[in-house]
Amino acid sequence: MRVLILGPQGSGKGTQAKRIAAAHGMPHVATGDILRAAVADGSELGLRVAPILERGDLVPDDLMVDLIRERLAVEDGFVLDGFPRTVPQAEALDSMLEEIEKPLDVVLLLEVSDEVALERLVQRGAIEHRADDEPDAIRTRLRHYHALTEPVVERYRAAGMLVAVDGEQGVDEVGADIERALGAVGARR
Repeated sequence: MRVLILGPQGSGKGTQAKRIAAAHGMPHVATGDILRAAVADGSELGLRVAPILERGDLVPDDLMVDLIRERLAVEDGFVLDGFPRTVPQAEALDSMLEEIEKPLDVVLLLEVSDEVALERLVQRGAIEHRADDEPDAIRTRLRHYHALTEPVVERYRAAGMLVAVDGEQGVDEVGADIERALGAVGARR
C-alpha cells in the first residue's frame, strides 16, 4: 500500500506514519527526518538546508523531489510524511510516482486546530530542543501550511483520494480511525 499522510505540524503525522509503517511492514519515509539527518551529518545538503529549517521555511522543490524519488524508487509500499507541501510539489510527486509506476492508494489528513498544533509543538520543542519548534518558527510553519498545503489537501480531496481523520483525539483513537480507513482502501484494491 502507498500512503501519503498530510496535516499541519503538530497533528501527529510522524507518530501515526510510524504506526502505519510498523503495522503494515512498510517504510516510513519522512522528509523531515531525511533533512535533519543531513543537517546533523554536516553534509553539503545539510549545510544548505540548516538555515532554511531554522527559519521554519520550506526547502526548495527540486531538492525535495530528488530526495523523494531516490527513496521511493526502491520501495513497493510506503508511508510518505512531510511531502508534498505545495501544489507544485504534489504535481511533481504524482508525475514522479506515475513514472516509477507507484501511484498513491490513499491520502490521509490529520485535522487539528492551530491552537492544538502550537501547544503540541511547544511541548515537543521543550523536550527535544529543536530549533524549528520555537513559537515564532511554529507560527511561520502554520502560516505556510494554511497558505501552501491546504490547497494540496483540496487537490487530493477533489481527486477522491483523501480520508480526513480527527487528529485531536488520543493517539490510539487516531490510529484506530486510520486502520479503518486503510482497511476500506485495501478492500477496494
